[in-house]
Amino acid sequence: MKTAFIDWAENKLNLYVFEDNRHIDTLSVTVEGELTTSSLAPLFKPGMQQIYLSIPSSFLTLREMSFPFSDKDKIRDTISYELEGLLLGSVGDYSIDHIITEASESGCKVLAVCIEKTRLKELIDAFTAAGLEPKTITSLDLRLSGGKSEKLLEGLSFDDAARAEAVGEEIINPSLNLRRDELAYTGDLERLKKGLRLTGSLLLILLLILGAHAGFKFINKKKENRMFAQELQTVYRGVFPEDKKIIDPVRQFKGNLNLLKEKKSALGGIPVLDVLNNAANLKPGEIILNELSADGKNLILKGTASSFEEVDSFKNALASSFDGVKVVNSDATVDKKINFTIVMQEKTA
Repeated sequence: MKTAFIDWAENKLNLYVFEDNRHIDTLSVTVEGELTTSSLAPLFKPGMQQIYLSIPSSFLTLREMSFPFSDKDKIRDTISYELEGLLLGSVGDYSIDHIITEASESGCKVLAVCIEKTRLKELIDAFTAAGLEPKTITSLDLRLSGGKSEKLLEGLSFDDAARAEAVGEEIINPSLNLRRDELAYTGDLERLKKGLRLTGSLLLILLLILGAHAGFKFINKKKENRMFAQELQTVYRGVFPEDKKIIDPVRQFKGNLNLLKEKKSALGGIPVLDVLNNAANLKPGEIILNELSADGKNLILKGTASSFEEVDSFKNALASSFDGVKVVNSDATVDKKINFTIVMQEKTA
């Protein structure tokens, strides 16, 4: 990260460029008259993220004061009241900071540093217009003088090397900062807002991509489910063509499967072919057997005969090979045939 320190000394501006606290470049620009964007343009260097500005002590109003305490926060909270009547105009028209010049157990001596807000705003606007908005506005003259007003009155005779060394110290620990209250630096906050806006935009794009991906997957799954449901119904119709109404093929399939298992269990252990063969050998010539079923205990035989006597004769014939033979149903049809149902059990040894 590059840091720039602009030292306004007499009639020139010295730019010191630091990278990772290491001095890497110096540039000087002569100042004649009012600052303009064109006169400051040579100082602009790409990549400068933090800029410090030192203004001459002649721009400042200085007052020496004493306080019965040495806490900087307490001094900052009360110094404006102490300056009432010591400045031209209202204290509220000034941006104020201070430097502690002497400290003891009983209190401290302070150099109050003041500059009119209108003048300070003009400086900030001029440098900002040239892309050099200062984060901190201080005074290298006050650091070099130690805050002693008599040294400032005598004049400072420090060479460029001494000022350059003081610049490095001022960056690490600024002696004061006149950018306060409504003139406080907000560049870091704006960069944070831009970063948050960028992060929010990227997050929104990511959410839109994820949402689109999820929607695409949902549509594909829905399509697959619809195809699977159609295929399932086709398979079900192939297995159970007699079922015309299909609501839940899986549930209906399970129900039909359980019914088939029950029928298989009912017929399990019964020699169906032997029973049919035996019954067929015992029936009179005119009887036609239509159905043989079992309920786990009884054998149920259904058929058609030419007369009730023939049904009775068939029942008697079956009694020789089966137990409990009885006709449970017999009725005549329109073609004068007799439908009958005979219930019987296998003969036990």
